[in-house]
Amino acid sequence: MKYLKKVSKLAVIGLMAASLVACGGNKKAETADAAAGDEQVKIGVISYIEQVSLDNAIKGFEDRLKEEGINAQLEVENLQGDNALTTTAPKKFEGDEYKLVYAVATPSAQGAKTALPNKNIIYAAVTDPVEAGLIEAPDKIDHVTGVNDAVSAKTQLESFLKIYPDVKTIGTLYSTSEANSLVQIEDLKKACDELGLKVEIVGINNINDVSQALQTITNKIDAYYALTDNTVASAGPIVAEILLNNNLPSVSAEEGQMSKGLLMSEGVDYYEHGKQAADLAIRILNGEDIKNVHAEDNKKAAKKINEKTAKALGLDLNSENLKDAELVK
Repeated sequence: MKYLKKVSKLAVIGLMAASLVACGGNKKAETADAAAGDEQVKIGVISYIEQVSLDNAIKGFEDRLKEEGINAQLEVENLQGDNALTTTAPKKFEGDEYKLVYAVATPSAQGAKTALPNKNIIYAAVTDPVEAGLIEAPDKIDHVTGVNDAVSAKTQLESFLKIYPDVKTIGTLYSTSEANSLVQIEDLKKACDELGLKVEIVGINNINDVSQALQTITNKIDAYYALTDNTVASAGPIVAEILLNNNLPSVSAEEGQMSKGLLMSEGVDYYEHGKQAADLAIRILNGEDIKNVHAEDNKKAAKKINEKTAKALGLDLNSENLKDAELVK
C-alpha cells in the first residue's frame, strides 16, 4: 500500500526557483519552508498490519496534512504482522530526505525507535508508550512522541452492561507478541473483577489461530470484549461471524472492529486519532523541537452500533441506553 502524491506544477516551479537561490539557513528553517507548501515533504510510514483501524489512522494523518496545505508524500511500509521486520523495514527511512517517520501500532513504533535513533518519530495506536519503552513520560521526549489509544475497559463494560445486564462472563482473544495487548489484558482483568464478572482469555500466536481459539470459549462466555489488538483486529470479520453464529453480543475498544461486524464500540475513532497525531507532526515540520511536542492521550471517542449486527441479535435500537449512539450500516 503506497500513499505517493505527485508534485503539483506549483510545487515544481517552487522547487526550480529554490534551486536558483544560494543555499543557506539552518535545517529547521528548511523544514518550516517545506511545511508551508514550498516543496514536497517526504514522510515514512510504518504500519504493523493491514487492518481497518490502522489504515484509518494513516488516512486521518494524511488528510490532516492536506488540510494544513502541506504537500506531503507518504511512503508506507506494511509489516504484515511480521515482527522480524520491525527493526529492518524502518531503515528505508533513515535518509535526510525523510523529514520524519509515522509509526502506527506498538511494534512498529518500538522497531522504528530502535532502528532510527536520529530520526523524529510520531507514533499512533499505542496503548501504553511508557510501558512499551517509547517515551520516559508524556512531557519527557527524546526523538519519539505521539498519541496513545488507551481506553478504559471498565468504562466500556459499564456502558455495555446497561444494554446486557445479564452478562456474567466476558471472553477475549489477544496476541501474545503484542505489548499493547498485554497491558489491555491486565486492565480487562481488573475491570471484570471490579464489576463482578468472570473472564475467559485466550492468547494466539498469529491470525491463523483466531478462529479455533474463539471456538474454544464460545460456550463459556455471555459476551465478547475486543481489545485494540492488531492481529485479532485483522481477523475482525471472522470474529464477528463466529460470535453472531453463537448469538453472542460484543463490545470493541475501537470502532474498526465494530465496522467489521462486532456489535458496538465506545472507544477510539482511528481516523480522528490519525489527525491528532498529524497535529503533532505539523508542529515538528514547522520547526518546533520535538522535545517540546509532548505526547498526548486520544481525544475523540464515540458510541457506535453496527445496525446489521444489532438487528441480527434482536437488539432494541430504540432503547434508552442507545439514544446517544450512532448507527453504522
